[in-house]
Amino acid sequence: MLTYELFSIFICFIGLSGVILKKDIILKLMNLGVFQGGVVLFFVSLAYKGKAPMITEGVTKYSDPLIHSFLLTVVVIGFANLALILVFSMILSNKLKTYRIDELEKKINKGR
Repeated sequence: MLTYELFSIFICFIGLSGVILKKDIILKLMNLGVFQGGVVLFFVSLAYKGKAPMITEGVTKYSDPLIHSFLLTVVVIGFANLALILVFSMILSNKLKTYRIDELEKKINKGR
């Protein structure tokens, strides 16, 4: 199980470094989705302890289905947030004609 946890931390690091280093707003949002995927994988790997209790009888080690249902809710809410942020960034970029964060900040501060 340690390999999944290390892999999920690596995915989180890739997503976080993309959010920090990229200047394009769409790439930042894509890397934010990668970061969220790493966090979900981390919690799923922590919750998994064995076989499903509904399938096998006499199992002492099993996965907790409550954590998996919470993580499914996290994925759905994250997808809805990402879609809403993409719509707002599309409207902003169509109005200011750029996707780059630094140019967006300059144009917004220039308009004040």
